[in-house]
Amino acid sequence: MAGKSGYREKLDWCDKINRAPQRAAALAEAQWQSVIIGILMLTGGLVMTALSLWDIYADLGPVWTNLVTLAAGLIITFFYILLLNKGGTSARLTVVILRLTLIIMVFLHFFWLLVEDVEWSGLLWCLVMLPLFFHLLGYQRGLILVLLLISGTTWLLFWPSAFYSSPYSTEILFRFWAAYLILAWISFSVEYIRHQTRQRLQATWRELDIQACTDELTGLANRRGLREYLGKQEQRSTQGEGSYAVILGDMDDFKQINDRYGHDVGDRVLSTVGKLISSLVREDDLAARWGGEEFLLLLADTDAEGAKVLAEKVRDCVATSKILVDGESIDLSMSLGVAAQQQDAPLSASLKSADVAMYEAKRRGKNSVVMTNQLPSSMGNGTRQDSPVAVTDPVNT
Repeated sequence: MAGKSGYREKLDWCDKINRAPQRAAALAEAQWQSVIIGILMLTGGLVMTALSLWDIYADLGPVWTNLVTLAAGLIITFFYILLLNKGGTSARLTVVILRLTLIIMVFLHFFWLLVEDVEWSGLLWCLVMLPLFFHLLGYQRGLILVLLLISGTTWLLFWPSAFYSSPYSTEILFRFWAAYLILAWISFSVEYIRHQTRQRLQATWRELDIQACTDELTGLANRRGLREYLGKQEQRSTQGEGSYAVILGDMDDFKQINDRYGHDVGDRVLSTVGKLISSLVREDDLAARWGGEEFLLLLADTDAEGAKVLAEKVRDCVATSKILVDGESIDLSMSLGVAAQQQDAPLSASLKSADVAMYEAKRRGKNSVVMTNQLPSSMGNGTRQDSPVAVTDPVNT
């Protein structure tokens, strides 16, 4: 399958690269969110406990309603302690605790609305709940819950039934209702803006990461991006999770093109070759500008013969490409070395083998593909001691 081109291609190969900074940022944000939730739980639990004890001591309101509030405060405080001690080691426990806390909050919302008879206090506590719902659930799920609460609250306060009649005056109810809607809208807006800001920051971070790992001229991965990707694949290959073939190509006589036609034309050549290579590789492969006029292709789950076929396609496409400068056609060619990863051999050894094979192609007349079917067991000064074993030359084939 032919590869993609342009920005979409950048996203494809960049997704393969280690995204540790983004994951670290997401983890830090989740930890900060947990800290905020913990503070809210502890504060709410202690405040409810303290106020309910005071109401019992001062004989404010029915004892049983104060006892319900006291029980809720103690439970939420206990949940916080449990979350503090074991929440970091058990994601499932954390989810269960937060869901139970949410259920308690919804219960208290209607409990204070219906039962609390200390003047105005039930309505005030209901207002406090609104920002907490959005913070715990996010703006989307929080909005659904709050709309349900608004519907239930409206029905209870303005359409009294046989089993319940609101103890509040009409003026108080309308003032509460206005404050309730305004605070719901503000809470939703704050959470929505926070979510959108986070999305924009993530998109910006992603774009910066792509730019840092992408060669601007060719649109392929640059050396930094390729090294990060190779680091991950090195671990996979040593664990037996995948094998790779490497193609390393170098433009022939590129210095002469720069000297004769200028660097602008040289850049056009590199850009054209980058697009050609991008159109030939599969989605699972990674193409990169290795440096200068060198290009490297990392082919997933490909043997030596499969890599040779692709290398010949690349060589042929480059050789048949023409760059026109003031009506003059520039002939292009590329020398390529191919190395297939051997069992239990590091991927870095394949890179060195492909490099030696590429220089062998240069030595044998350029515009050719040289293969090696043997990875080095040791490296002296970073060069292969064994010689390539197969050569394909377009002149002789």
